Amino acid sequence: MSDISRIPPLPARQARLSLAALFTSVFSFCISFGGLTPLMALVLEQRGVDAAVIGVVVAAQPIGTIAAAPFVPRLLRRFGTADTILVCGAVSVVCAALLPVFTAVPAWIALRFIAGLAGAGPWIVVETWINVVATAGGRGRTIALYSSVMAAGFAVGPVLLTAIGSEGTGPFLAFALTQALALLPIFLTRRLAPRLEVAKKPRYGHILLAAPTIFAAAVLSGVVDIAFFSFLPIWGLRNGLEETFAVTLLTVFVAGNIVLQYPLGWLADAFGYRFGMLLCGLVCLVAPVAAPQLVELPFALIAVLFAWGGAAWGVYSIALAALGVRFRGASLAAANAVFVIAFEVANILGPPAAGGALDLWPRQGLMAIMGLCALGFLALLAARYTSVQTTEG
Repeated sequence: MSDISRIPPLPARQARLSLAALFTSVFSFCISFGGLTPLMALVLEQRGVDAAVIGVVVAAQPIGTIAAAPFVPRLLRRFGTADTILVCGAVSVVCAALLPVFTAVPAWIALRFIAGLAGAGPWIVVETWINVVATAGGRGRTIALYSSVMAAGFAVGPVLLTAIGSEGTGPFLAFALTQALALLPIFLTRRLAPRLEVAKKPRYGHILLAAPTIFAAAVLSGVVDIAFFSFLPIWGLRNGLEETFAVTLLTVFVAGNIVLQYPLGWLADAFGYRFGMLLCGLVCLVAPVAAPQLVELPFALIAVLFAWGGAAWGVYSIALAALGVRFRGASLAAANAVFVIAFEVANILGPPAAGGALDLWPRQGLMAIMGLCALGFLALLAARYTSVQTTEG
């Protein structure tokens, strides 16, 4: 395996240009993803498709990502850093453009699965590239900016969908075009991409056991993020909140995702990644305990949801920064694949777990399952701290 120290660092100007291109690309792609998912759900709902079937269509993409993630290091070895992003991204664009052409539900499941297979490459390679370019002293802040850009893109997607509507082929082609535009910055800066030697047979089990706290952070973030997008408005309605305010809480949560990443990244750089993950984990534990007590205090509830949004996404970005310290060179790409798998598994399992909890406890089941997830993460973090006091993972 190669070591990151053997990769010549880019000059400061080229490093900034590289990061600017990556962030621009990520923002554009996340706009497409953030708009395309609700667009498909709306169109299928208008066709009278059952909600369970819509769930299968939506789940097809993360399942594809999980299936493909272990093979991304092979793609890196075959195509190189930038070309892996470009080739896989082109496949994703074609899949999005074909959605209004092949409209049957099985075709959509197949297209979203293929898009998930292709999407694993850009996701893993971009995060690895960012971690390589990020400097040791500012890694947390660099990753935090990346996370803020992601969250902002996901937030803009539904807004764009509202503006263009869901009728006809136009919206699908618009989001396909947005994905295509995401490839342009990568193409223009491909010469700045780091060249990584990738191990032929990455030891994924060994990687998982080497830093379980980091991967547990991805699980916690994935569970909270997807469960809230699915059920936070429902929780609000069941606790007596007006529908408009219940939906607004989700906007507040997303605002926390975006705004608080850089401060959390700064804290992680200043006090260590374990401290940053501990802080985020504590917020994710205290918030579900506090929120039910604050339903009649709207401003206090908004403050809690804002902080919770920052912590839920912050634990992802801080863990990703820790990944860049714990793993180097070729092992970093493989570790990032495990990280993405952990997040996507949580995205798939989170909604059924949260929904089941709400069925058992209609008013506070969501908060209960969120609190238990945070408690499990903090228990693992404490156990790792007592057994391994010399690493960040």
